[in-house]
Amino acid sequence: MKRSITSLVVGALTLWTATVAAQATYPTKPIRLIVPIAAGGPSDAAARALAKGMSATLGQEVLVENRPGGNTGLGAGAVLNAPADGYTLLFALPSNAGLPHLSKASPYKSLADFSPTAAIGGNTQCLVVPASVPARTLAEFAAYAKSSAKPLMRGASSVAEDMVAGQITSALGISLERVPYKGSAQAMPDLLEGRLQAAVMPVGASVAHVRSGRLAMLGCSIAERIPALPAVPTLGESGVSAAPLITAHFVLGPPRLPADIVDRLAAAVRQAAQTADFKQEMDRLLIVGAARSPAETRDLVLQAEAQYTQFVRETGASID
Repeated sequence: MKRSITSLVVGALTLWTATVAAQATYPTKPIRLIVPIAAGGPSDAAARALAKGMSATLGQEVLVENRPGGNTGLGAGAVLNAPADGYTLLFALPSNAGLPHLSKASPYKSLADFSPTAAIGGNTQCLVVPASVPARTLAEFAAYAKSSAKPLMRGASSVAEDMVAGQITSALGISLERVPYKGSAQAMPDLLEGRLQAAVMPVGASVAHVRSGRLAMLGCSIAERIPALPAVPTLGESGVSAAPLITAHFVLGPPRLPADIVDRLAAAVRQAAQTADFKQEMDRLLIVGAARSPAETRDLVLQAEAQYTQFVRETGASID
């Protein structure tokens, strides 16, 4: 019996020693950073800039893998079920916080079920229309929508866009027919050609076309005007009283990720966010926001979920 107990103790110590050693040398192989939307948009660009900086810090490649589908649920579900070893991470959007509240098909009940490691700045969502739409303010857009003989078509690729669009249509007393896409880049050709009459999308996805005159930006879900676009009003200035959308990109691990790996990843994100290359890319995308700690990231996730909970309670919105 003593021999059995000794064997169990030795076995447990061996396993513990191996685990500690593995965590102390983490990472020893490439890391997958899953982006739950299609490639080509500003969130994808932000993820790739972050991955490049993290690779330099960690000494292992951080590889971006796009997993669009299920309204961001497909990619998130892959991370939810991945081993808690730090080699599969999720580059989550506020949309991921809203998905469980808007869809019964969500693979997770709360984004807080994941392991928060870090957050960086997020996308400001703005309403844009093609130049062919005779509206340059929200009031003009409302009048145009009400006078149209058929419903106006709105491109959509995330539940964050849906929430902001819902705030706008509710305030203006109009309806827009939702046309789904896998990402803002995929919606852009139809928007530019006027096959779509509107879209709510990240400012970085549309700013080049706004500056060229092919799109008009009518308002943004933000507390203060964007310094690079001083002529574009906030939605609040245009009569939409809803609170601006929580904006952040969350770096999350699977549930129960060991604390030392969380800390290692948080440090890598923080260092990557301080590099000149990363800052230059964020400036190009008009993404603002410092890197956040694991605790701050969890708080932001909970704030985003609270915002979606209130939105669904007030509007009964659903994407099922």
